[in-house]
Amino acid sequence: MSRSMLLGVTTLLTGATGFLGSRLLLGLLTTRGRHVTVLGRGTVSELRSRVLVILEDLAGGGIGARARSRLRCVAGDVTRPWLGLAPAVYGRLAREAEAVWHCAGDIALTGERERLFRANVHGTERILQFAESTSPSCRLVHMSTVAVAGGRRTGVVAEEDLTDTSGFETHYDESKYRAETLVRDWARRLDRPVAVLRPGIVASGRAHREGMPGHPLRVLGDMIGTIARNGAPGIPPVVSLRRGGPGLRLRLRVPADAEFNIVPDGYATEAMLRIGHDAAEDLGHGVRTFHVVHPGETPMRLIVEAIEAHHVGLTLECVGDLPDPTPAESFVAGHLPGFLSYCHHRRAYGRRSALAWTDGLPDPAPIDRDYLARAMGFTGAVPHAG
Repeated sequence: MSRSMLLGVTTLLTGATGFLGSRLLLGLLTTRGRHVTVLGRGTVSELRSRVLVILEDLAGGGIGARARSRLRCVAGDVTRPWLGLAPAVYGRLAREAEAVWHCAGDIALTGERERLFRANVHGTERILQFAESTSPSCRLVHMSTVAVAGGRRTGVVAEEDLTDTSGFETHYDESKYRAETLVRDWARRLDRPVAVLRPGIVASGRAHREGMPGHPLRVLGDMIGTIARNGAPGIPPVVSLRRGGPGLRLRLRVPADAEFNIVPDGYATEAMLRIGHDAAEDLGHGVRTFHVVHPGETPMRLIVEAIEAHHVGLTLECVGDLPDPTPAESFVAGHLPGFLSYCHHRRAYGRRSALAWTDGLPDPAPIDRDYLARAMGFTGAVPHAG
C-alpha cells in the first residue's frame, strides 16, 4: 500500500457501505472533520468508488474536496485473519488508529446461523484482536442492536442489561448478543474504552436510489410489493389489485396492537456521533452502553395503513392464528420470520445514558404514516383518510 494511503492519526471504520455505517462515515468526514480509513472488500479503487457514490447520494451531491481528502480505503475483510491485510499494513494502521468504529455485520434476520456467526461474532473477534494492538487510548465504538434482548417480551430493558435467559427469536439476535459479550469481556480484561450503541429499527424517510444500502422497513415494503405485483411463487396470476377488482386479502400472524421502535436515521446518526465521537474522551475506560431508540413506539396499524393506501385492493389483517395459509401468506411467513416474531414484543428500552450524553439533541418527531410509506419505498405521500 502506498505511503499516501494512511496519513497520521485516523479512525478505522468497518461497514462503510452499509446503511448505518455510510451515514456515520459521512458525519465523521464532514461535520466532525475526521480522517477516516474505511476497511472493506474489493480492491482499493473499487471500494473507494463504491463508498463515494453512497456518500454523494446521502449528501445530495458532492461531499467537497476536503472531506474526500480525509477519506482513505484499505481492502480487507473482518472475517479473515489480520483483517485480510498484509502484516506491515495491519501494524501501521494499528499504530495510527485513534478510534475504531465497528459497524460491519450481517443483518439478515433469516440468515443461517453459521453465516451470521461468521460475520457478526468472528468478525467482532478479529476487530478486537486488531484493537488490542492499538494504543490503550484508542476508543472502540461497537454497533450492536436492541435485538440483543432476544426473546424477552415485556418490561423495560436497561442499557446495562445483557442476558440470554429468555433465549432468542432469530440467529441474528443471538449472533449480536454473542458479539456484545465478547466486547464486554475484552474491555473488562484490558480496561479499554468502549461505547456500545444499540439502535432500534433505523429507517430513512428519503427517496431510495437503486443500489444504495437498504434498511429493514425497505425490505418489508419490497416484500409486500412483490406479492402485490403477483411476484411471489404460487400466487395465481389472475389476482388483481386494481380498484374494483377482486383484490387480495393477506393475513399476518401478528397481534393487532403490535408496536415497533422505529428510529429516523438522521436522529440515530447524530446521537451516535455525539456519543461515540463528541463525548468519547469523557466516557472513561470500560464499557458504556447506549440505547439509540425512539421515545415512542410505532403501532403496527400505521404500517398496515401505509401499505393498504399504496396498494389499492390489498387488505392486510392481523390475526392470532393462521389456519390454511394461502401461498402469499406462506411466502410472507417464510421470508419475514424475524419481523413477525418481533411483533410479539411488549418491551421498552431505557435510554438514561443516551439522553445524558446527547443533551440538547431534540427527540425525533413521531413516526407517522407518510414517513412509513416513504421508508418502505412507496413513492409520494400517502393520502390521509377523510
